[in-house]
Amino acid sequence: MENAQFLRLPADSSVKLRDQVCELISSAISRDLFSASEPLPSCRSLADHLGVSRNTVYDAYCRLIDLGMVTAKDRSGYFITEAWGQLQGRAPSDHRTGLANSSPLKTMLGSVPRPSQMRMVDHPIDWTSYTYPFVYNQIEPDRFPVSAWRESMRTAMGASNIERWTRDAAGTGSERLVKQLQQRLLGYRGISADYDQILITNGAQHSIYLLGCLTAYAGRSVAVEDPCYPEARNAFAVAGADVLNVPVDRDGLVISKIPKGVGMVYTTPSHQFPTTVTMPQDRRRDLCARAERDDFLICEDDYEAEMNFVQGRGRPIQSMEASGRAIYVGSLSKSVAPGLRIGYMVAHPDIIKEIKAIRRYMMRHPPVLMQEAMANFIATGALDVHLRKMERRYRGRWEITLNAITEFLPEFEIQASQGGTCFWLTGPSDVDTTVLAQRLKKRSVLIDEGAVFFSDPDQGRRNFRIGFAALPRAAIRDGIQVIADELKRMRA
Repeated sequence: MENAQFLRLPADSSVKLRDQVCELISSAISRDLFSASEPLPSCRSLADHLGVSRNTVYDAYCRLIDLGMVTAKDRSGYFITEAWGQLQGRAPSDHRTGLANSSPLKTMLGSVPRPSQMRMVDHPIDWTSYTYPFVYNQIEPDRFPVSAWRESMRTAMGASNIERWTRDAAGTGSERLVKQLQQRLLGYRGISADYDQILITNGAQHSIYLLGCLTAYAGRSVAVEDPCYPEARNAFAVAGADVLNVPVDRDGLVISKIPKGVGMVYTTPSHQFPTTVTMPQDRRRDLCARAERDDFLICEDDYEAEMNFVQGRGRPIQSMEASGRAIYVGSLSKSVAPGLRIGYMVAHPDIIKEIKAIRRYMMRHPPVLMQEAMANFIATGALDVHLRKMERRYRGRWEITLNAITEFLPEFEIQASQGGTCFWLTGPSDVDTTVLAQRLKKRSVLIDEGAVFFSDPDQGRRNFRIGFAALPRAAIRDGIQVIADELKRMRA
């Protein structure tokens, strides 16, 4: 009966006891609270627990057998039927009437926007089943370096390394991973950092939220790009910071439009999210000068820094800003596999000290075993090999996508880009990309509509983004043809 202590009869009900028990068990089965491979509570144990007769429970089980939900096995007890077990995991709203009509957050949140209702890029869970998933931040699973990662994990789990990842790291993390970042990856990206300037996080998104917490704790506001990475805007808002929007032009964040008195400015200079433009070196220096003059921090989210196909990488803002106000946020998830969730932050030691404290209050530290495996992955050169393969592969797809857009969508303006894994398009005034995206889903095509990236959704109605990283080369051209065909149908 250990697996059914949660079962409780209603305090006041006019329904027969048998039917109450029947509803209790059927509701638990429908909510996936019982394992299909294990027996349900016995008549004796359930009767004792609920304070009813064994005959009442027996009658309830007989009713469930008649309904096809439960089956009886000689000498083994009652089990969920195989056919019903295959349906488990469905939305349980029909069986939670006590919760469906009220919420403990109703009075607490009031008119405050719920975190779950904030606008975000929301891809279907089954996006891999679509023929042409032009989605961002996904990879082809068969391109993942399985052998190298398996060896890295095997080494991390070796007997001599167990102490490193089984103990509580007391808010620190893997020293080996920090050293690998310090000595290899950051140098490759043009950043010199001491050990106490680096912090491991659960992906770049985690870093952004932590910085939002620090800024809000200080009572300061955050200025973000507009259009912007919506998850960053939401993270700052949920962290409690006042979020201000700054426009973006063909060179990225417009420095002159940064409001006075902000505590931090968030920017994506290598490939602006989502327009993909690269911030020139002169504007980066202007941003550094403005940060020192007006006393604010810079959060430099350097996503896809290694994917420049037109010219060499620009110098990171963090390496240009001499007063220690620039914070570099990077990720190993996007370059290896999004599901790994390993990111890092490079900043002044005093900033790292406080962010580490905030992180510790939230989750102590990311899983050290994953950190140790990534340290091995970098140390053996597997990451370098993987990044070179990715760069060659994506360069070819970038060119195929650009040519296909030029040929099939000539009325769309393509934002000038130096690389990355997506393109940002602006259509004629009569095109609504929100409608286009909905129509394309019916034809097994996924695109990112532009409205979600803007503080004012109406500003993005003509924009959409095409990400090509998750598609085979041969599918890119065909998929863009489908987009062009559906666009003609919609406009007709």
